[in-house]
Amino acid sequence: MDVRVHDRAKAKRFFVEQLGMDVVGDGPDHTFLLFGDQVLGLRDAKDGETLGGVDHIALRVSEWTGLRSRVGRARVVITGEKEREDSRSLYLRGPEGLRIELVWRPDPHSHSCSHPAPAVPLASDEDA
Repeated sequence: MDVRVHDRAKAKRFFVEQLGMDVVGDGPDHTFLLFGDQVLGLRDAKDGETLGGVDHIALRVSEWTGLRSRVGRARVVITGEKEREDSRSLYLRGPEGLRIELVWRPDPHSHSCSHPAPAVPLASDEDA
């Protein structure tokens, strides 16, 4: 998946420093990042280009245990969680408002297409 961003350097830092992705390619207008066996492309938005069309990106993780703690230590904002019969998801706020889902499945080859209830938002500090 490729995502267009206005500030590629900032987006690259987020994915590398906070989510632990590896840079596998860097060019004049793109960066390719590796997350497990998944590649995420960051592409420079053209001048005046309105970003859109992407609801969120979902990245498969191989381990659920301790994920919430690791993400919290990286100071990434967690916006929600969802537990399904065949998977669990953690939703994050990424650069430029990009919504990111980290999804874990006991069977990584399964992918249910059912649409259960929306993710439950977490209480903010203002709600406390």
